[in-house]
Amino acid sequence: MNDGRTKADIRDLAAEAGSLTESAYRNIRADIIAGRFPPGTKLQIDDLKARYGLSASPLREALARLISQGFVSVESQRGFRVAAMSAEDLADITLARQVVETAALKRAIERGNDAWEADILGAYHRLDRYVARLEGKPIENLAEFGELHKGFHVALIAACGSPRLLDEQSRLYDQAERYRHGMMQNFLVVQGAGIMDEHKQLMDMVLARDAARACDSLHHHLSHTYEFCYGDAAAANARQTAPP
Repeated sequence: MNDGRTKADIRDLAAEAGSLTESAYRNIRADIIAGRFPPGTKLQIDDLKARYGLSASPLREALARLISQGFVSVESQRGFRVAAMSAEDLADITLARQVVETAALKRAIERGNDAWEADILGAYHRLDRYVARLEGKPIENLAEFGELHKGFHVALIAACGSPRLLDEQSRLYDQAERYRHGMMQNFLVVQGAGIMDEHKQLMDMVLARDAARACDSLHHHLSHTYEFCYGDAAAANARQTAPP
């Protein structure tokens, strides 16, 4: 039965639905990362509709996406909740990142060209300038820092040649973002540009094509969020399970 809709109309409707789902996803994710929805918070569809001005359909699709990424959990007959946070969860995320990112970095160092090196330098410069402007000041936009910091880590491994490794790195980075968000509020204000020292050392090792030292440095670097959130003793226990 023809209801008068053209293929172009259908494409436009699909694009609009996709845009609404993306908006719902980004808004809910941002509120979870920022702690506006603490762990365990029940996510009622009616409340979300009022908060974001969206219908139930894009909200449910966004929640399904957030479940797959570890931000939201679903309970039979009890609906959606913000996923729990724990030392064990962050230790597992950290271990997975260490395995994935060091493997990707080794491949990137073997395969990277001049354009890859230039992209790393550019990503580092953008992050360094942002941190320098923040030193000693309250942080007003942690989301912007998160994007720049992630951009640097993505640039390091961008030449690895494995879309799956890149996708997994992105997913794990995002899962750690809730933990990192609380950590960085203090870390940036108190220590300022000092946080860039290790990033600079890591970048120099990568650009020197020193794969062994660069991978060791990245492995250690990725443990910092856990150490800051849960203490050196807990981090030491977690490192016992990490790969050599």
